[in-house]
Parts: sequence; C-alpha cells; structure tokens
Amino acid sequence: MDYEKTAKKILERVGGKENVLNLVHCMTRLRFTLKDESIVDDEAVKKTKGVMGIMKKGGQYQIIIGNDVANVFAELNKLGNFSNETPVKTEAKKEKKNIISMLMDTISGIMAPVIPAIIGAAMIKVLLTLLPMIGILNTEGQTYQLLNVIGDGAFYFMPVLIAISAAKKFGTNTYYAASIALIMLHPNFVSLMDTAKEAGETVKFLGGIPVTYAFYPYSVIPIILSVWSLKYVEKLVDRITPVVTKNFLKPMLVVLIEAPIALIVLGPLGAVLGSVLSQVVYAVHDKLGFIAIGIVAGIYPFVVMAGMHHAFTPIKLGMIATTGFENFICIGELCSNMAQGAAALAVSVKSKNKDFRQVAGSSAFSALFAGITEPALYGVTLRLKRPMLGACIGAAVGGLFGGFFQMKCFGIATPAIVTIVQYVEESRPASLLIAALTILLTVVVTFVATMLIGFEDIVDEEDEAEETADTPASVLPEGQKIIIESPIKGEIVPMEQVNDATFSNGILGQGVAILPEEGVVYAPFDGKVDMFFETGHAVGLVSDQGVECLIHVGIDTVNLNGAHFHPKKATGDRIRKGEVILEFDRDEIVSEGYDITTPVLVTNVERFAEITGVKEGTVQKADEIITIR
Repeated sequence: MDYEKTAKKILERVGGKENVLNLVHCMTRLRFTLKDESIVDDEAVKKTKGVMGIMKKGGQYQIIIGNDVANVFAELNKLGNFSNETPVKTEAKKEKKNIISMLMDTISGIMAPVIPAIIGAAMIKVLLTLLPMIGILNTEGQTYQLLNVIGDGAFYFMPVLIAISAAKKFGTNTYYAASIALIMLHPNFVSLMDTAKEAGETVKFLGGIPVTYAFYPYSVIPIILSVWSLKYVEKLVDRITPVVTKNFLKPMLVVLIEAPIALIVLGPLGAVLGSVLSQVVYAVHDKLGFIAIGIVAGIYPFVVMAGMHHAFTPIKLGMIATTGFENFICIGELCSNMAQGAAALAVSVKSKNKDFRQVAGSSAFSALFAGITEPALYGVTLRLKRPMLGACIGAAVGGLFGGFFQMKCFGIATPAIVTIVQYVEESRPASLLIAALTILLTVVVTFVATMLIGFEDIVDEEDEAEETADTPASVLPEGQKIIIESPIKGEIVPMEQVNDATFSNGILGQGVAILPEEGVVYAPFDGKVDMFFETGHAVGLVSDQGVECLIHVGIDTVNLNGAHFHPKKATGDRIRKGEVILEFDRDEIVSEGYDITTPVLVTNVERFAEITGVKEGTVQKADEIITIR
C-alpha cells in the first residue's frame, strides 16, 4: 500500500483538513471527529485503495484500515498535524433511552479505551497456562509468581483504569477519580472490611453510618458510579469554596465528600447492579442452555457493530473472578470471531478482484489467529452483506456445538486460534479437543455457507476508471443542457467567498451559494431524495436526469444537531419541482452565531462536460441558477 497516496485521498474525501477537528486511531480504524460529517462522500471513501470500510458512531467518522492503520495515520498527521485530544463538541440532543440501555452504553464507552491493557494482561495469563503445559515454566518457581503478578495487575486494579477512562467520559478530574479508586483498593480498607465480614460485624463511619461490604478489586460498575457522582461533587465544591482557598480547600473537600459517598452508597450499589446484570445475562443461559450460546454467537457481529461488546467485559471478569471460568459469552465470542475469519477467507478464495482478495485474506488471518475481527466485519462481510449471513450461520452452529459439550473459558484474552489454551480445563483433557473441534466446525460451516450463498464482487475505483476512460465526459447529447432552478430565495454569494474551504475550493462539487432571505427550501427539479441527513441541515437529491445535488443550509450547522430544521421529506421520497422539502428557522440559526450561507452543488461533476452557475444578483424560487452541459 502507498500510505502517502492513501492518506491524501482519505483526507480529500472526508472534506479536507479544514473539516477535521480531531484524529486518533485504534488497532484497525482511523477515528475522525469532523466539523460536518454530512459533506463526506462515503462511497468514495469506501473505494479508496486500502480502505476496508467505514462506520459512523459516537460522533466519530471511523475508517477501517486494518493492520496498516498506524502508517496511514502517520501520513495523515504529516498532512494536517491534527490534534489527538478529544475536542469539546456542542452537546447533542440525546435520544430517550431506558436505564438499562443507558447503563450498557456508558459501560461500553468507558471499557473500550481500557481493552488494550486488559488484552496485554490476558495474553500473559495465556502464557502462564501454555508454558507450564509444555514444560518450560515451573508453577512453583518465582518466575511464574512474578509473571502471575504482571498478568493479574491490570485485572486486580481494574477500578483505577476504569476511573481514568470514566473521568474522561464524564468530564471530571482524572486524578480525583484515580484517588477514589485507590481508596477503594487500599489494603487497609480491604482488610478492615474482610475482618468485619468474617466476624459478622458491620463497619461504621462516624459511629453510626454502616459501610456495606463489597469486594472492589476486579470490579467495574462501582467505580463508574463513583466517578459519575464525582463530577457533581467537584462542581458543588468549586461553587462553594472561596477563590483564595481553592488551591488547598477544594481538593480536600472533593475527596472528603466523594470518598464516603463512594464507600457507603455508590460502591455497594454498583456491586449490586453488577451482580444483577450478571444474573440477568446468565439467567438466559440457564433457561436455554447451550441453545443460548448458539444464539449469542449468531448475533454477536451485530453486538459489535452497536459497540456493546465491551459492556460484557465486566460481566465476564466478574464470572471468572467468582467461579474461575466463563461458559457463555466467551464461547459465543470465539465462534463469532472464527466465523468472521472463515467468511473473509471464503471471499478471498472466490473474489476475482486481486486487491480485494488480498484485503479479505489479511482480514481472515487477523480474525482467525489474532481475534481482530473489525477488518473482516466492516471491510468484507458487512460490506458485501451476503457473507455476513454465512458468518452468522457458521457461528451459531459452532456455538451450539461448544455449548453442548460444555466448553469453558478461563481467561478473557481475545478469542482466537492462538489463545485456544484459555479454553483448556486442567482436570478435563478432552477440553482442548472440544475447543479445537468447535473452531474447526465453525470455520468449515461458515466457509461452505459463504461459498454457496455467494456475493456481488467488489470493483475498485481503478477498475472503474479503466472502464470509463474511453467514455465521453458528458452523458448529455451535444447541444442539450440541464437547468437547475433555485431552491431558495436570496442573494447569490460568490463561491470563493464561502467561509468553508470544502465548498469554496470545489472539493464537493460545483454550483452556487445563496444567502437565504427566508427559511424555505424547494425542490429544484423532479427526482428523489437520495439522503436527508439526520440533523436536517443538508439534503442530497438526484434528478430524473441523473444530476446529483447537495443543498447544505449554513456553515457548520451540523453542530445544531437538528435544532431549527424541519424536514418535509425523507430519504427515498419522490420530489416534484417547486415542492417544499425543508423549512428552517433562519433568524434562530443566525442568532446562535451561524453563517447561513447555503451552497447548492452538483456533486457528480465527472459525468458532465461543463457546469456553470450564476455569479451574482438576487434569485427567486425557480430562477435558473445552474446550467449543465
């Protein structure tokens, strides 16, 4: 892959560096925070050589690259020198969710950044299982004991890691949060609580307030609740402390108020919630038995797409800490990972596209051997759609098999072929064979199902260029033209004066810009709504003659999150010239400090020989503003 070329194309297709607020990356994805996500040409991004797929989630525009992500990230930073800090964003309107959904979303968002540390520790645990099995390491030796401490550290002190992540999510002081976690894990506190429990007594604060027993090492939810409350305690203390005393009085009061709240109220409450959450999940397993594992394995890719898979980590941790093993989620996850790899492998065998075969092959290897499924999921199975069905079928079959033979998992390293030893039960020699057969059955069924179901092959942008190289620049017969009428009443603004380089430099297309005099957008032609963005500030239209048009009301108005915009049509609707497709509160938008200049662009410029827009003047609804030849 030419990393520099890929980076330049990606940056161009996400709207240029002026549209990028922030850029970070994880193991497989570039994670952009964009000024205006609606102006991005998704299809062009997907067709960029080296891009496996895209995903939009949590305010991020995520581009799946795979194992080369760090190299592309480095080249992007050379082009834009982007911030790697999460930017402050306008608070979005939030959908109403029930308390369970909110809790799961929050846990998932907090767990995600901590996963690398957990994986590192878990892989050491895998080594501690593998090395004694092959006679390299003595379980009684000091080396084993030291490695055991190294592998267990991240798990035992999990609340500290979670506190750091939660502080960033809730917007409170990281060091206060870590301090509260350390108090909950302090050896003297743990010893005090254990001694009182063994004696059948209750520890009391200030002589009368009972402190309920809870075991906080390895835990997740207690510290999340505590850090959430810390946000409000910090604000309260900041409000009541005099300025002259803030340097010393505020820190003392924050810790002095928050620590008892965490130890007396929220810590025990979190322990109860964690227990209830675990009981609910495993009640499904108890009710349906091995069938539940097959169901989880089959639907797990969709859990991953929703970003909810990290929410299961504390449940798995709690189960392993309590019983020593986990026999539900980890089994389904293994089968799902293997199925994604097998489906990608089938695509790499069957595809006629040389470059895509390589992408699918490397994605298959990552999923099967390393358990990293995102390249396969987003770049292959989800992208092609039909292989996803094959993967779900194979995963369900494997889950049913593993569940029927009572597989158990003794660690939470990423489920993959190389971590198969975490499914080995010391007192059950056949457990290794069962794990191997589960993987084999999943892979074979998925591979066969994917080959039989088939898929529509990928055509690269280079291939498309070759196919269209000899075609005329315009789809219009000589002498004919298409007229685009004004969708808005207002004053023409020279395109080069639009206060956004994405529009002024013609990155998204050619056309005109209008300063609206009223808050109504009309259909400029007969056709359909190709995409009405969720925030209502922009709409993509396609005419019956094949003209693709973007109407973008205002600059950076995506940050209004739909406020003051009132769509009258929806994606897929037919439109007739002159119909009202959008109304907006012009004065309200202006009063909030936004530039209301509205670009009206033809975006599929490559199909036409010439696109000319009016340069100046006042236009009324239905005036001719763009001529296409």
